[in-house]
Amino acid sequence: MKRIFALAPLLLLVGCAAEATISVKTGFFFGHDLRKTESVVYVLDLSGSMREQSGSVVEQAGTGFAAKATGSLFRGFGAGAVGNAAEERIKKLQQKIEKVKAHLIACLNGLPQGSTFNVVLFSDGVQKLAPGLIEVNTASVALVSAFVSKLEARGSTSLGAALEAGLYAGSRNIVVLTDGLPTDSSPEAILARVRQINAGHAIAVSTVGVGG
Repeated sequence: MKRIFALAPLLLLVGCAAEATISVKTGFFFGHDLRKTESVVYVLDLSGSMREQSGSVVEQAGTGFAAKATGSLFRGFGAGAVGNAAEERIKKLQQKIEKVKAHLIACLNGLPQGSTFNVVLFSDGVQKLAPGLIEVNTASVALVSAFVSKLEARGSTSLGAALEAGLYAGSRNIVVLTDGLPTDSSPEAILARVRQINAGHAIAVSTVGVGG
């Protein structure tokens, strides 16, 4: 029992420190409520800068403390390898990409059964998760969630091409997430292209900015 009580405050601290400014909620994507949406396309930044930490100085300090404390605790019980792995895992939770994955998986699990979605990933290039929209059901959400959990960030920021792919993906709702300036075009050119493609289509484009 003493070991359980010793771990409890650490796990609580880890949860608080790893949480984004907007908490992870089922059916929400960084505050965007998608629990009643009929269709949505996520356009997500996987560029190298997404490996950087996000959150306030207090959040980062809290995560660092929790990581060291948890690692030390396991090492104190003679489980050095487990302690090292636990410490690294907790530190990784502050990476922007890890927060995005947590929010996306939680959101997918709250989409209405029978609705549709797709995911457009971009870094050096652009990749759609599927050629067309994916129907939401238990199996599809589980498969996509497993795939998302393994995503890694690397490369540049092809935001212009990704947005265009998202606009042509067949949904009337797009959520675009990025942490930096595009490398394949200027913001002004991208906005002009979005207006051009979207003329007469009324596709709602929502945005999420991560980090600075």
